[in-house]
Amino acid sequence: MAILFRKITRPTDLTDKNSAKKTYPQITYQYSTPSTLDEIAREIGQTSGVSEGESISVLKDFRTLLKKKLIDGRTVNISGLGYFYLAAQSKGTTRAEDFTAADISGLRICFRADKDIRLNTGTATRTDGLSLKDVDRVNNPSSGGSGNGSDPDDNNPGGGDGGDEEAPDPTV
Repeated sequence: MAILFRKITRPTDLTDKNSAKKTYPQITYQYSTPSTLDEIAREIGQTSGVSEGESISVLKDFRTLLKKKLIDGRTVNISGLGYFYLAAQSKGTTRAEDFTAADISGLRICFRADKDIRLNTGTATRTDGLSLKDVDRVNNPSSGGSGNGSDPDDNNPGGGDGGDEEAPDPTV
């Protein structure tokens, strides 16, 4: 299955609506279903030789311990997987001395992938089966695309301007 993306045009400076606009890729999961705990446990059981039930139990215990360690104020580094850490949310205060813990309105669990599983659009990852498809071209082949999301004249199939910029997250 391919990773599906849409093209989103946004101002380069989100605080200035008159700033130059660029088109960025935005990954979409509209046409897929999420992997479930049971599905992951089943696949772990098939590849590791432990039962599906044992896999489910270990994954649930991991979830519980991850939350406990984060609440204890620690990061969690799972070698080969990545780091889990917390980020605080708040409206902010004008002066640093006025800010208190009561101003924190929420916490988000963040994840930074280890280099072993980080995906990039380089040739090594593409040979591992990474495939990117523009859903607008897949859904509307007459828009100039080949219908499979790849454009033979596109020297930058990953999108963007060739830099390492990431599309801004609209949920933040």
